[in-house]
Amino acid sequence: MADIRYNTPQRQMELSILDPVGWAPRAFNQALTWLGGWLGGGNVDEPGVQINSPDGASYGGSDDTRALQVSTVWACIRLITETIGTLSVNVYERTSNGRNLVRSHPLNYVLNVAPNDRMTNVELLESWGMNLAIDGNCYNRVIRDGKGDCIALIPRASQQMEIIEAPDASYTYLYSFNSDRIRYVPEQILQSRLMGNGLKGLSPLGYARRAIANSLALSDNAMRFNMKGGKPAGVLMIDHVLKPDQREAVRNNFADLESGGTAASRLFVLEAGMQYQQLSISPADAQMLEQMNFGVDDICRVFRVPSFMVNSNEKSTSFGTGIETMSLGYLRYTVQPYVTRLESSMNRWLLRPAERERYYVEFNLESLLRADSAGRASYYSTMVQNGLMSRNEVRAKENLDMREGADDLTVQLNLTPLQELEKVVQQGNAQQGLKVPTAPIKE
Repeated sequence: MADIRYNTPQRQMELSILDPVGWAPRAFNQALTWLGGWLGGGNVDEPGVQINSPDGASYGGSDDTRALQVSTVWACIRLITETIGTLSVNVYERTSNGRNLVRSHPLNYVLNVAPNDRMTNVELLESWGMNLAIDGNCYNRVIRDGKGDCIALIPRASQQMEIIEAPDASYTYLYSFNSDRIRYVPEQILQSRLMGNGLKGLSPLGYARRAIANSLALSDNAMRFNMKGGKPAGVLMIDHVLKPDQREAVRNNFADLESGGTAASRLFVLEAGMQYQQLSISPADAQMLEQMNFGVDDICRVFRVPSFMVNSNEKSTSFGTGIETMSLGYLRYTVQPYVTRLESSMNRWLLRPAERERYYVEFNLESLLRADSAGRASYYSTMVQNGLMSRNEVRAKENLDMREGADDLTVQLNLTPLQELEKVVQQGNAQQGLKVPTAPIKE
């Protein structure tokens, strides 16, 4: 099996006269691919069916637009989208002592200031989160300068993008725009995907169509019931056979009983042995409210969102007990997988091949503490008291001016190693002795 580093499109990106060492492996890989194609083996992979959403007609017409009209779906997608949009993302350089923030890198400007000529960095991150939560894939057109640095990112609607795979495992993107189909090569597209088969991620909204359709049906049923003034359907029973004109007259006289509104709330007088028999079951018998509450939990399960975050507080959650613990569970099990996928995609496709061992992109989840003053204070206190951060580093994070003498790392004395305890005590006694006055104190 040939080295994947020299496969298309990576082979095309790294082909350079300045890299003569890679010529032999690349030539061997090309020969192996060509020979494998003739012999039916080698490293040629047959393309499989790339499934993004289950086939078949949508249940109850629950396409993306209609699905977003379900309040729980809207709340879950909005929560994920806006949480990702509040994060900060930076470019770092690996050093022998750790890492440094590289503000001068072109990609850092794209991710934090202006991704393109019409969007802010928050809107860019929100578009990533929304497309991932809905379709399981997000795509961006990558604009590069002459050196190959990314200088702009333009989001592309995931529902309009198609991936075409060839028998030699190469692939291209087809983007539908009006009546045109624009073709992109992999180097021009930044793609991030949820779980899938490696080419496309599975659509959460697509695979949740049954749960969403059930919520839509319950919502439509409740709306029809309320539009009729809350009056259940029924029949009028008469103890004798009516003539056609009499039957029509009775039906017209009692038509208001089904129309709802103020007419349905009036008192109707039944005569000549007429009896009214209810046909449909009442909302209490149908447990409509219980079913609608179950629909909330069912949809939250798909998006892995705690139900209390979409204002459903009737049931406990397996994320833990207490709002703080459940919020931490949301960040750990919902936001973190999205963020990790986006980081790996940016490191793979936005950095030049020669930069990847030196630079990397990372989200800063600590930015979520911005609205939690008590949480930030507790975090900073722990970091400073354990010598992991200096006071000036804390002040920089809080956008405060630097102070002289606040660059040293400090620790509490109660964490002094036992073998150093006697030395610390002696030094303390010596300093205390210097403070004892040698002359009488005059009043």
